[in-house]
Amino acid sequence: MDKVPPNPNFREAIAEALQGQRLMHYLGCTLTHIEPGYVVAEVTLQSHHQQQLGIVHGGLIATLADVAAGFASFTLTPPGFQPVTAQLQVLFFQPAKGERLRAFGRVQHAGHRLHFAEATILALNNDTETVIAQATSLLSLVRLPPSD
Repeated sequence: MDKVPPNPNFREAIAEALQGQRLMHYLGCTLTHIEPGYVVAEVTLQSHHQQQLGIVHGGLIATLADVAAGFASFTLTPPGFQPVTAQLQVLFFQPAKGERLRAFGRVQHAGHRLHFAEATILALNNDTETVIAQATSLLSLVRLPPSD
């Protein structure tokens, strides 16, 4: 069953929110697909994304999972609210290497005050896609302050 966004202008709301996402810009993270309850986020890997063993830093993987789950939630958030992460659990299956990371964020439950979302993170290397991590996220919908 398709999810119906409570904000018909969710794409515009997300575009506005992305302008303030300085960490995403710094890391090179972009949203490549946005649908109600579902987003795809990607990062093209560079040397500064690695930790001392030459693999992708776990913090980048967790951040990408948070971005994918959070913006999937954002697509189902009513006007005047934004989701914020209340809990994030990331399970790392194997070290990540490659050219890019891709995260698929999906909302499993969208309540009035809480959303539950998941993210699957893949490493892309040449023509190979490898699932490297899975995350679950509980998001709280917070009311935005009135604009002046």
